[in-house]
Amino acid sequence: MRKMEGLLKHARSRRLLPTLALAALALSAGWMGAWGAGYFVAVWGPVALLLAALALALSLAGVPPGRGAARAALGLLAAYTLWTFASVLWAANKGDAWAGAGKTAVYLLAFWVAAALVGAGASRRWALAASVLGPAAVAALTLPVLPESMGQMFHANRLLGTVNYYNGEAALLLVPFWVAVYLGGSRQAHPLLRGAVLAGAALSAQLAVLTQSRGAMFAMAASLPVFFLLSGKRLRGLLALAAPAAAVSLSFPELNRVYLEFLNEGSPREALQAALPEVWLLAAGAGLYGLAWGAADAVWSVDRRVVRAAGAVALAAALVGGAAGALAAVQRVGDPVAWAGEKWEAFRTNDTAGQEQSRYLSVSGSGRYTLWRVAWEDFARRPVLGVGTHNYEATYYRLREQAVGYVRQPHSLPLEVLAERGVVGGALLAGFLAVCVGAGLRERFGSLGGEGRAQVGALAAAVAYWFVHSSAEWFWQMPGVTLPAFLYLALLASPWRVARPSPLRWPLRAAAAAVALAAAAAVAPLYLADRAEAQSHGLRDPREALAAVERAQSLNPWDPRLREREAELAMQAGQWERAERAYREAIELNPRHFAPYMRLATYYERRGRLEDALRSYREALRRNPLDEELQRKVGWLASSAGRERQE
Repeated sequence: MRKMEGLLKHARSRRLLPTLALAALALSAGWMGAWGAGYFVAVWGPVALLLAALALALSLAGVPPGRGAARAALGLLAAYTLWTFASVLWAANKGDAWAGAGKTAVYLLAFWVAAALVGAGASRRWALAASVLGPAAVAALTLPVLPESMGQMFHANRLLGTVNYYNGEAALLLVPFWVAVYLGGSRQAHPLLRGAVLAGAALSAQLAVLTQSRGAMFAMAASLPVFFLLSGKRLRGLLALAAPAAAVSLSFPELNRVYLEFLNEGSPREALQAALPEVWLLAAGAGLYGLAWGAADAVWSVDRRVVRAAGAVALAAALVGGAAGALAAVQRVGDPVAWAGEKWEAFRTNDTAGQEQSRYLSVSGSGRYTLWRVAWEDFARRPVLGVGTHNYEATYYRLREQAVGYVRQPHSLPLEVLAERGVVGGALLAGFLAVCVGAGLRERFGSLGGEGRAQVGALAAAVAYWFVHSSAEWFWQMPGVTLPAFLYLALLASPWRVARPSPLRWPLRAAAAAVALAAAAAVAPLYLADRAEAQSHGLRDPREALAAVERAQSLNPWDPRLREREAELAMQAGQWERAERAYREAIELNPRHFAPYMRLATYYERRGRLEDALRSYREALRRNPLDEELQRKVGWLASSAGRERQE
């Protein structure tokens, strides 16, 4: 007996370090979520370098990067990442392509490290708990400062949050939702953990209401049946879901009133202050519910046959309720085909009808139809290679049929991949996702027990939420939102039976270490150049600032924004010829985009060279024909030039 206890203790201690590392990986997403979801390299760069260092250490220690399906998925993801870097060769804006490829490397490293750590014995449960508690902590820290920070945290009646984007904030909070539901209903989770995750889920879901994100609503509706169809513990899932669902239902009228107060030019701050006590109270209630349920589970067990019968009844009731709801909806709308046509037309034309009560009642596309059409044209024009990673923006301004605003991405992951990486990139990413999900489903319908099936259901539902919401958004650029999905994919693809893996042979260790070093070498210049450019903003002497920008350019010679920064500083220093040269170099680095031509035109206008300014403004207008400011500039300068000729 003592020998067995010693072996168990040794096994637990051997798993401790991988578990802590995997939990830290999960928590890094929450940390990035507090800083713009890691959109800028100043945030995601350090995470990528730390992951590369961890991947290097694991490789040298001989820890294999997963087994079986996980290794196959890793190969596909590595090929997709390599293809993304290769797109720099044919991208017009190589600086943006390099930055986008570096961000893809973050997901490759995260998947690699997660698969390796799971194979080394890391606890899945604690990693999942960390992925829930990170965003919950962001929500808990955000709520108290909202009333005094409404000017910064809200825009267009909606919560921007720490992500600084409505839909990104909602996704940060809701991607781990089904994982929280699974943990909240798991008998194997500690009662304190069950209370914490249900409180966190309730808090996050209520804060997400303030974003008024319809994409989040649709993604949640799409992922709900995935959870309940795949989870082997439907009754427990339903009981766990009841806590955050009740919290959102009860607080929704008060939270939606914040939106209405903005809309009607009332007092949104007072409405928010009135809603917050209820939000906190309901989250605390969800936590106590989970704690009490966990404590009861520890001392009381229900006969399995009763549980199965109750679960079957709950599932049948849900199906009947769903069917009844669908029938009622059909009776209400009349002809479903005609209704769908009307909604599609409202989406296509950005009809905002219904937003006077809640944005959730509107089907306006917010310009997405135009964004998606342009992305499809990019794909149709270059179906094999794509236009290059993160090179959609220039095409959008040239081909758009209606002015949506400042846009850099097509707001759809599938279309983004096809437009920028072509069918090759699309096939590689789709293959990676299929291998991960397929491996999880194979285990789910194979030899997994009840707890394993429930976990697969939660992971698959979380990935479904991320993918559905990403299909109408640009979450690939937000590691704080997307990294948890790659953690869940790694857990789906990794073997469920803990077995001490055979260490890698030295040739494979060397190859894996080389890949980790290559990833670090690809990201480090981006991060260091960004730090040098940021330093230039803190220097008062333009010449010292120019020296900092020169260091940044030596590290990242393809970024046109560094040339534009050089031009700004050169003008401050009175170095006019250098400023003009820098603007021209920015055009060479980003020739298809209107902005570099516009900035050069503004420089010429400032210098009184109106003919040169007119030529550059016309080049900018050719690349952005719907820009009203450019139209006015060209019209005014053309008329001025005409008057000068007459005189």
